[in-house]
Amino acid sequence: MSIFVFLKQNMVISIKKETFRKAEKLCSQKEIDKIFLEGKYLTVSQFHLLYLATESVDMPAVKVLIAVPKKKLKLAVHRNRMKRLIREAYRVSKHKFTEFAVRSGFNYHIAFVFTGNSCITQKETLTVINELLDRLILKHEKTTE
Repeated sequence: MSIFVFLKQNMVISIKKETFRKAEKLCSQKEIDKIFLEGKYLTVSQFHLLYLATESVDMPAVKVLIAVPKKKLKLAVHRNRMKRLIREAYRVSKHKFTEFAVRSGFNYHIAFVFTGNSCITQKETLTVINELLDRLILKHEKTTE
C-alpha cells in the first residue's frame, strides 16, 4: 500500500505504510510443520531464521512466524516482549525483502526463532533482523542465478 504526497513544483513522493497484517502471518499448522521439517535456516547471534521458498504467485509474497520458546525465556512477560520487539523490527524492515520476493517470483514462509536466554534491546533486535533478511536475500540471489 502506498500513500502519495504532493509537494510544491509538481513533485510526487511515494511513502510506504509499515504494517504487519493478519494475512502476512503464518498461521496454518500444515505450513508451520512444513517449514520446520523442510526449511533451511540461517543463524545470527541469538536468532534462527527458518525459511521455505515456493514457486507460487499467491499473495502475500511473504508469510512470517515469530517464536520465542518457553524453555529459553521462562516468564511470559519476557516472551511477549521479545515477540513484540521482533514483530516491530520485522515490520520496519520488511519492505526490502517483500520487494525482493515479488521480483524473484517466489513466495517465502519465514520463521524467526529467538534462542537467547535473556531479553535484548530493541536496537539489537532491529540490527539482527535486518542482518538476517539481508543474508537471506544474498543467499537466495546466489542460488537463483
